[in-house]
Amino acid sequence: MNLNKSLIVLLASMLIPFSLQAEEIEVGSIAVIDVEVAIYGTEASKQAFEELQASKEWKEVEEDLKLKINEANEIQDRLQKEGPTMSDEEKVEAQKRLNSLSQDANFLNQKLTAMRNELMQLIQNEQAPKFQKVVSELMRAKGIKILLHRQSVLGFDTGDPTLNLTPEVTELLNQKEE
Repeated sequence: MNLNKSLIVLLASMLIPFSLQAEEIEVGSIAVIDVEVAIYGTEASKQAFEELQASKEWKEVEEDLKLKINEANEIQDRLQKEGPTMSDEEKVEAQKRLNSLSQDANFLNQKLTAMRNELMQLIQNEQAPKFQKVVSELMRAKGIKILLHRQSVLGFDTGDPTLNLTPEVTELLNQKEE
């Protein structure tokens, strides 16, 4: 029995410093933010993406991609319907064309992705100073001592709007654009 009491006292004395340190971090002094959602959710970002998708280059690549996909679908349908009656040579040619269309479609898809990524990088570079200023001011105003990236947090009370600064930061960034 004495050994158990000694262990409890020892454990309690070891935990007291940790509990005292935990009390130093005030409730409400920690928050999370999803940086990408905050930045790409702004009106300026949305407009930039709309302009990209309305651009001549984007539309040309997108249209070419659709044509390649449609042609590939037609060939696949033809192979399904006429496959048993097609000659081996026709099947080989159809398969070669499908492979070529697939490569073309992958290239075009990569091109669209590269265009989107380039725009995202431009937006990040443009928004970074504003974002940093807004976040710093908001943290100071709310007394937040620690701000964690949303993807780094295993969990938090999503029902508590005071923990997630993302919507507020997006709104403040929108106001800076006006």
